[in-house]
Amino acid sequence: MKNRGSILIFTLWVLIILSIISIALSRRAATDMRLAKRESQSIKALYLAKAGIFKMLAELSVDTNKYDALNEDWHRGAGDPKKLTLRDDMVFYGASDEMALLNLNAESLKKEEISALGLDPDLSEAVVKYREMKGDKGFEFMEEIFLVEGMTREAFSNIKSSVTIYRGNDHKVNINTAGEKVLAAILGDDLPARNISDYRIGPDEREGTADDGIFRDTADITNNFDGVDTSSFSVVSGVFRVWAESVLSGDREPLKKIEAVIDRSTGNIRHWKEY
Repeated sequence: MKNRGSILIFTLWVLIILSIISIALSRRAATDMRLAKRESQSIKALYLAKAGIFKMLAELSVDTNKYDALNEDWHRGAGDPKKLTLRDDMVFYGASDEMALLNLNAESLKKEEISALGLDPDLSEAVVKYREMKGDKGFEFMEEIFLVEGMTREAFSNIKSSVTIYRGNDHKVNINTAGEKVLAAILGDDLPARNISDYRIGPDEREGTADDGIFRDTADITNNFDGVDTSSFSVVSGVFRVWAESVLSGDREPLKKIEAVIDRSTGNIRHWKEY
C-alpha cells in the first residue's frame, strides 16, 4: 500500500513538473513567435521605406527644368508628404534641397558667414580652422562638428537647420530655395536677402505657390537685383535630402524611417540614416 502511495505521489510530481515545463515552453514559443513576427514586420517596413526613398529619387531624376524652386512638386516636408500605398501599407516620402544650406566643407567658407547664422565669432573661426585642418576630407559626418573645441549642442542648434557637409567643397547655394538667413549669411547683408525673399514669395506672400518669383538663370538675378555677386549662387540643384517613413497595416505610427542625401544626376548616396 505504501509503495502504491509513493508511486502515486511520484507520478503526481512528474505530472506537475511536466505541466510546468509545458507552460514554460508554450510561453517561450509564443514569445519567439511574437519576436519573429515583429522582426518580419521590421524588415518589411524597412524595404517599404527604401521604396519611398528611391521613388522620390526617380521623381527628381525626371525633373527636367533648368531651375529648382520651392513651388515644384518635389518640395515636400513632413507636414505635406507624398504618399505611396502598397496594398494596406503606406509609405510617406518627400525631399528638400541640400543646396539651400551653407556648406561647412566649402573651401571658401568664411567665419563671418557662420557667425551670421548665429554662432559665436570665436567658435565660427574654430569651425573654419578645423575644416582647414582636415584638408580635402573636411567634415566627414555632421556629428564631427562636436570635435571643434568649444562646440556645444546649444551652440550647434543655432545653425543646425542652415548648414550641410554633404556637397563636396561647393560653396554655391540655390537662390530659389535658400532661406533668408542663409541668403543674408552669403550676401553679408540682411536687406538684399529680405528683398530676394520677398520677390520669391510673390504677391500672395506665401512660399511654394504658383505666383512665386523664380530665378530661371543667373541673368534673372542681375536683372532684378543690382550688385548681387552671382558667383555665390545657383538656380539649379544637384543634391537633395530625401526622407521616407513606412506605416504598416494596423499601425498608426511609422515603424521605419530613412533619411538620405543623394546626388540627383548620379544616384550616389552621400548620407544614409535608418531609424
